[in-house]
Amino acid sequence: MSVNFTINLRDDNVEKAIKKMKTKMSKLGITKSLRENMFYEKPCDKKVRVRKDNIINSKKNKRMRERDL
Repeated sequence: MSVNFTINLRDDNVEKAIKKMKTKMSKLGITKSLRENMFYEKPCDKKVRVRKDNIINSKKNKRMRERDL
């Protein structure tokens, strides 16, 4: 996966540029995919992890829907 983006440096403020870069990377999902691809994960373990993530997300979405009512 290759994603290109640019960060403009204003007033020589490197800290803000780094913060903006980190937020862009997290929104694009780059950091998550890098962490997942660091080590090999067996297919059966991956299925279990995805299933748990889906359960957590569905519970969260249900809470959000109930809160909006």
